[in-house]
Parts: sequence; C-alpha cells; structure tokens
Amino acid sequence: MFIKDGSLISYFSSGFPAHVRVKAIDVSSPNFKTFYSPINGEVIDIIKFNIGRPNVYSKINYDYMLLLQDNRGRKIKILHVLPYIEKGEYVKEGEIIGEFLESPYTGGDFPHAHIEGLKVKFPKVSNYKTSKIGLVIRKDKNFFDVIVKDYSEAGNLRGLGCCNGLLNASLPFACYGGIIGGFKEPLEMYGIKLGYIAVRRKTYILFEGKKGLLKNWEEESSFKVLSNKPICGFAFMEVVLSYRGYPMIRFFLNDPNLNEGEEIELSEYVRNRLGPKIY
Repeated sequence: MFIKDGSLISYFSSGFPAHVRVKAIDVSSPNFKTFYSPINGEVIDIIKFNIGRPNVYSKINYDYMLLLQDNRGRKIKILHVLPYIEKGEYVKEGEIIGEFLESPYTGGDFPHAHIEGLKVKFPKVSNYKTSKIGLVIRKDKNFFDVIVKDYSEAGNLRGLGCCNGLLNASLPFACYGGIIGGFKEPLEMYGIKLGYIAVRRKTYILFEGKKGLLKNWEEESSFKVLSNKPICGFAFMEVVLSYRGYPMIRFFLNDPNLNEGEEIELSEYVRNRLGPKIY
C-alpha cells in the first residue's frame, strides 16, 4: 500500500465499525489536500451520495465512494475523496487521483481518505519513549493542532509514546482506542486511566471506556456514531499517527493562551484539563 512520507494516518480514532473491527485505515497526505492511489488497479465504480448526518465542521452535504480492483482481484473501497479519475480508468500506485472532502463524515477530523479492503498489519515498536513535548502548529477558532516532537516508532509508523506503544484514539468522544506496536501495563496516559483492555494481540491492543463496548458496537454505539453523538464524553483530543513524519494531536478547544510555534508540555496540559479520569 502506498502512503506518502509525512502523511497522517489513523486506525482507531474513528467510531465507524470498520475501524473498530481493525479493517480500515484513514490516510491523509503532507499537504492535507492531495490523495494518492494506494494501489495499482482499475476504477470499477464511483458513487456520489448525499449525507443527512449533522456536523458543524462540514463544508458540503455529500461524499464519494470509489471502488478500485487491484491486480489480484481485491476490491478496495475509498471514501471522502473528490475523484479526478473516471470509471474504467487504470490507476498506478502513488498516482494523484483526487482531493479530500470535508463532508459530514470527516468535518473536524484531519483531512483524509477512508480505505477498506487491504489487510491491516502493525509492526513492532522499534524505538520507544513516553512522549511529553508538543509544538503548536495550527490554531482555529474551534481547535488547535500540536505535533508530537518526542515520538515513538514502530516500523514506518510514528506516534505518541504511551504504554510501550503508539497511542491512536479520539478521547473521550469515541470511548475506545488502540496502542500499536507493543503494550505494557498500566493502561494509562500521563497517569490517567484509559479504560479496559478489550482486544489483546502481539502488535496491538484495543481498549474501551466501558466494559463490553466494542463487543456490542454495532448494536449500540454505531447509532450514536451515525448521528455524530459522543459515545462517552465531549470531544477533547484526537491522537493520530504519522508515516515517517510527525504525529499529531488535535485539541478541540480554543485556548487564547497558546500561540503557533509555542512548545507545550503534553502531560501537564492533558492532566490539567481532564483531571484523574477520562470517562
């Protein structure tokens, strides 16, 4: 799968079931606009559809689904991309094929494409440190973005170092998340309990804010996700990874005391606003 160096990526900051079931990845690009084809393959369908889901951050009320078929016959589904290509075309891995949309499904998140159909694998941690240093790179009236300077690494993935792995989550809004590349107790971020372990594998774990949440996701939480309602709590932080670049945290608040280019101590900032408990 092609991912351009410096792109932000996420597996577990979305509440849609494909992410919860470890079957999808969200991929951006360094300029937050251009989408590059992840595979070599034929464009077998392009569907535009309207969305009734509320989202104060969205700029349009529609989205696109692109369906690509690779040389092995696998069908790859791509969402949130305005296509530059047409049905029947053959695209090459790394070719520019569209630009990201700020639809009701993505508004407020970092611009990205949702990709399903490719096998999701996680590398082991190759360099670990507990991340504490952030740099404010962008301010908006509703949020601000911080890159993690002292990131941890797992193969080509870089992320906020937590629990001997890379943290990827939207907290407390989505009420779950993942630790990628490795894991070591306790399940805490800066002394704040992240929840309960729901899935444990060699190279990742999934945690949940309420016991049984992930197991029953389709019966309960999915309905809230479709309505853009919080699973556990308010939108505070989205922690995402990077592919050979700086990982990022989006804080959903307006802090007049912070300026672009200013460093912050992440553990102190998070603890001061969440207290001893997330959920």
